[in-house]
Amino acid sequence: MSFTAEVKEQLLRINTSKRCCREAEFLAFLRMSGNISLAAGGQAGILAASGNAAIARRYFKLVKELWQLRAEILMRDSQHFKKSRIYTLRIPPQEGVQRILLRMGGIPDGNPWSLSQSFKPGGLSVAEALPAECCRRAYLRGAFLGNGFVSDPKRSYHLEIVCQDMTQAHFLLALAAEYALTFKLAERKGRFLTYCKDSTQISDFLNVIGAHGALLQLENVKIIKDTSNNVNRVINCDTANTDKTIDAAQRQVQAIRRLADSPQGLAGLSPSLRETAALRLENPELSLLELARLFAKPISKAGLYHRLQKLEKLAEDL
Repeated sequence: MSFTAEVKEQLLRINTSKRCCREAEFLAFLRMSGNISLAAGGQAGILAASGNAAIARRYFKLVKELWQLRAEILMRDSQHFKKSRIYTLRIPPQEGVQRILLRMGGIPDGNPWSLSQSFKPGGLSVAEALPAECCRRAYLRGAFLGNGFVSDPKRSYHLEIVCQDMTQAHFLLALAAEYALTFKLAERKGRFLTYCKDSTQISDFLNVIGAHGALLQLENVKIIKDTSNNVNRVINCDTANTDKTIDAAQRQVQAIRRLADSPQGLAGLSPSLRETAALRLENPELSLLELARLFAKPISKAGLYHRLQKLEKLAEDL
């Protein structure tokens, strides 16, 4: 099961007795995946498709309970994906359909029948359309059930909801902003995507719509990823420091050997430099801090570094 399917399965377990919230969720579902069909005489019916049978059944049941209308679920094979099916909730033309559309704002002043056009540009604000906070959460939940996707957090962070037109997309952006969610907007094949790639924002969205199990999964993955990244950074840092230590030690040993092979040899050096040269030749694998602890008289790491630099300079001047 994909992560998107897991999220939707959790959302389907959320039930509320409040009619306003159920209507808001159904409205969002229709706006994301629904269309109006016209029969002879201009009577309107509603079609809403989903690739998830449980989602179709949820709204089939809702239509029966809230409006006592005839409805059916049609099934057909998907034309785009093998071994997958499309489930279409069909509410045939009948008395009561227009009442639903009017109640939900689905008849835009006699314009062509399109559920996605019910919010006109510059029309209802979020507060006007969904005055209750519980209904706003329900609307976002229905929008995700209608046409939402979230990637597996183990692979990447990406959440999107596909809208049928720009007006609906802007309304969804405004609604998300009510929860400090900053979604972006893009157009793809005539449809409009509201999307987010920030893991924290995705977590907040899952919390808003009530997918708390998926939220915990995502947070666990984030912790594992962050821990792994921190470990890798430490390892890379240690590896880089080790490489620098080895390179510096090899350079110092080569310089000391050049001095030893010179006519004066190491005997011409001061006692402190001779001691330094001898200890470095005997312990080429040690870091400066480890090497400094071997001196007869205590010496700091900086002091040792200065002596070794002096040895390298003497070797260069030969």
